[in-house]
Amino acid sequence: MDNIESLVRQCRDGDKEAFFKLVEPLLGRAYRTASAILRSSHLAEDAMQNALMEAYQAIMNEKKIRNFTSWFNHLAACRSLDLARQRSRLANRSGDIDEVQIPDEQASPIEEVLQKELGSELWDSIMSLDIHHRSVIVLYYYQELSIDEIADALGIKKGTVKSRLHNARLKLSRLATPLNPKQVIGC
Repeated sequence: MDNIESLVRQCRDGDKEAFFKLVEPLLGRAYRTASAILRSSHLAEDAMQNALMEAYQAIMNEKKIRNFTSWFNHLAACRSLDLARQRSRLANRSGDIDEVQIPDEQASPIEEVLQKELGSELWDSIMSLDIHHRSVIVLYYYQELSIDEIADALGIKKGTVKSRLHNARLKLSRLATPLNPKQVIGC
């Protein structure tokens, strides 16, 4: 913690290398979160750039930051959700979300690993969830954040996180379990 405070002070004194040392250990995790929320490496890069600029401005404006690591993760998640909302508004104006999605020519390494490890069916099911449910699943299972950390990162209550996790699990369970024809007919 003292090291983080020292780096923040050095950054405020104009040491740009100190800012890099401060955020560099956090970038991988924050990028993976942004990529999973946005389903696009290009948009995840935009979200990360926005988060980095905002973090630098907050430091230079001497904003009081209690826990830099969780604050930065929260910031990256918020910027990702902001971009997702912008995409959603744009899609609503144009009529179809498929017209707005930006395809990735090259999948990020984490996406490739996740696809291989988890199998494309599970990953596709997770990616088909709405952003609120997808976000909590990714943060809880892939980023291994606690309920408290997710609540802080997304700026919601712990009960909301638990509810979204529960509902997301139910949706994934329904997607994974095909209906029995006898259940549909009522036999």
